[in-house]
Amino acid sequence: MKYEYKYSGIEWIGEYPKHWKILRINQRVENVVGGEWGSDIDNDDNTESKDIIVLRVSDFNDIYLSYDNLTIRRIKESKIPNRLINDRCLLLEKSGGGEKQLVGRVAEARNLTYEAITSNFIAKIEFDLKLNNHFMNYVFHDLYNQNLNHPYVQQTTGIQNINSKYYLNTKVTLPPKTEQNAISKYLDKACSELDRVLEIKRQQIDNLQQQLKSIILDVITKGLNTNVKLKECGIELFDYVPDHWKKRRIKDIVHLQSGNNITSEQITEDEQFPVYGGNGLRGYFSNYTHEGNFVLIGRQGALCGNINYASGRFWASEHAVVATPIKKISSIWLGEILRTMNLNQYSNSAAQPGLSVEKIKNLYFVVPPLSEQIEISNFIQRYSEKNVSVQNKIEKQIEILLAYKKSLIHEVVTGKKQVV
Repeated sequence: MKYEYKYSGIEWIGEYPKHWKILRINQRVENVVGGEWGSDIDNDDNTESKDIIVLRVSDFNDIYLSYDNLTIRRIKESKIPNRLINDRCLLLEKSGGGEKQLVGRVAEARNLTYEAITSNFIAKIEFDLKLNNHFMNYVFHDLYNQNLNHPYVQQTTGIQNINSKYYLNTKVTLPPKTEQNAISKYLDKACSELDRVLEIKRQQIDNLQQQLKSIILDVITKGLNTNVKLKECGIELFDYVPDHWKKRRIKDIVHLQSGNNITSEQITEDEQFPVYGGNGLRGYFSNYTHEGNFVLIGRQGALCGNINYASGRFWASEHAVVATPIKKISSIWLGEILRTMNLNQYSNSAAQPGLSVEKIKNLYFVVPPLSEQIEISNFIQRYSEKNVSVQNKIEKQIEILLAYKKSLIHEVVTGKKQVV
């Protein structure tokens, strides 16, 4: 049977097959139950409680759930029966999200072989027998991709919440159940093939990144001349080095200076000199404390040990340590060697988290002549550009494949692409 179409009157659906129905999701929902977090399994209170697996938002893995890192919690037995996951339900992320990810994802607990409930950040949606919940999983995936959950999202104290009652009032197109089954099988096969290609592409990027790190480490510690005589060094990273390279402490060849505190009120966009923090440019300030070519080291938090470059006149914030070469040292070579040394391991005590300048000062590394530093720096720049260029091409391919996957799901679940 070839599909015949009519207009739905709904913008995101457009035309749909005449023999399909347009229904609100909640017309096929039998039950919506919030989750339960309970207490720690080490809790001494065992009164009418049971240890059971609790699925969390962090277990969401695309449209399915991952069982790699399961959590067991102690739940009162009276709260378990109507919350148990079954093969007629889907799980809605009702609280969570973040800056780059909107709350409202839906996932399926497929091939679940043990009793489990959900945490209180997730709602269990149980459907009637006229609906294939696997088909509905793809429908919800399309709704999320179309951003149709956005009108029902509320932001409170940094946490996003979705109003499931109103979200489940959304209209969707529903084929007969036999077609739901066939569409699900088609999308399973098509998406599985796409996911396999996507995984290969992501692995290619991982391999390129590891290759880049390996090449940089090799030339930073061995140089470019493969015929040079090597000597044992005994410093971390530098096992054997060219015989003519010199062992030096960082403080002997580099001046380290902590940046200065500056408030956001002092930063203005219409002034001349940039302000650098641990992760690059932050804004502009009317004064400057440094002039020339420098290496900036991130000092705090996730940016601890992060390496950036700065030149010209600029102000360094309190989140950065300014590394200034004081002898015949290339700033680019210096930045690469510091990046390779993984400085974030040299932090202050737990009471004062952040990079310890004193610990860095006394670290040793091996220094080649300036001419070799420049050769190594130029090689790293050229090789990095080529490597990153290939990575960017693969990332673009991944973007295209993901866009195609989203488009395919939309075309199929709204009946625009006939697969049965």
